[in-house]
Amino acid sequence: MNDRLYLFAPASDDADWAFCLLQADGESLEGRGLETAAAAPSTEGEQSGEALQAILVVPAECLLRTAVTVPARGRRQIEMAVPYLVEEHLAEDVERLHLALGTRREDGRVPVAVVDPERLQVWLDAVKAAGVEVSAAHCAIEGWLGGPADLRILVDVDTAWVGCRTGDGVAVDRSLLLHVLSQWVGRQEAKGETDPVSLDLWMPEGDSALDLAQLESALAQIRPVTIERGAYPGSSRKQLALALQSRSAVDLLQGRFAVAGTAAHPWYRWRLVAGLTAGLLLLQMGLDVARTSWLEQRAMTLRQESVALFQEIYPERTRVPDPRRELEALLEGGGTAGAAFLDLLGASATRISALEDGPLQLRSLTFNAQRGDLALDLNASGISSVDRFKDGMEAQGYPVVIDSAVQEAQTVRARLRVRAGGA
Repeated sequence: MNDRLYLFAPASDDADWAFCLLQADGESLEGRGLETAAAAPSTEGEQSGEALQAILVVPAECLLRTAVTVPARGRRQIEMAVPYLVEEHLAEDVERLHLALGTRREDGRVPVAVVDPERLQVWLDAVKAAGVEVSAAHCAIEGWLGGPADLRILVDVDTAWVGCRTGDGVAVDRSLLLHVLSQWVGRQEAKGETDPVSLDLWMPEGDSALDLAQLESALAQIRPVTIERGAYPGSSRKQLALALQSRSAVDLLQGRFAVAGTAAHPWYRWRLVAGLTAGLLLLQMGLDVARTSWLEQRAMTLRQESVALFQEIYPERTRVPDPRRELEALLEGGGTAGAAFLDLLGASATRISALEDGPLQLRSLTFNAQRGDLALDLNASGISSVDRFKDGMEAQGYPVVIDSAVQEAQTVRARLRVRAGGA
């Protein structure tokens, strides 16, 4: 365990700062004043040459520490829902306060700490002015929450810290302890719970001012209780620090205060940039893979369409490994047949584009090299469009034979054969 310096912020302006240094060798040092805390000897700090990292401990009476049930699972949704869930416990506008969230517990409840941001900033500024770097900030009662007992209580000469297993915590004047416990036990009784209430009570060694028999008798009148008493040596500040050291506590340095919490590790500020960069790289890789896959699929589709078109032109060719090269070879080496095909194709295309009134739509074409004719399968707006195409082609010296003309809905489907001039 590393050395840890716990700085206990004052609950009022006229009170002093207190500190407790827990060293790695198990020794501890306590005192008052931020200047004294800044000069506290740390074996770990002397060996590393770095400033001793400190934890700000906020008085429990200066904040609200509770836990709420949030149906949402995403961190963003939880952050949006929590202010509405804790608003009923606050006397101030929740928008003016700073909310810090912990990790969702096994029972589904989310730990929440609510504090005045201006007051928190004053404490942080005071620590910074003393030359101490703060790595985290916790509620003083944090280590006494969520224990096996229903209530875990730490008392000293003036103050009593009460932590509930449910995640609620409060610090009260010692003289009000019986009143606070009676109210809590009464609320449990009103809920219909009948099991005995278990209290884990820790007091300074030799403290006999608190009459346990009277406390147990007063609470038993409301509901059965069992009190386990423990004595601790030293100060209550040390017990609070030890409890914080052994538990995962809600860090108040979130949101606008998070920079102060990561000052000890400058690389933290680059984690977001690194995460975004890695995410963009992964996204780009995914897009590249998807684009490559799409292009390969598109190329395969185009090849299949090319093969189908080639076989429409040359139906006698059943195996076409490369339609482009096959067509080039036929056109270059086909002699008269290749020239005739190009001649008929060019004349037909020119005539089709020239028919502005009642245009034709080419569905398919087939060239028969043996007969030397070009078969066209067309869609026309009417039989007159087919006749105009036929008349125009024959006027240019290309005989046309209409094999069929069938009326289909709003169009006429016609099949024609065009021959070379003089054929």
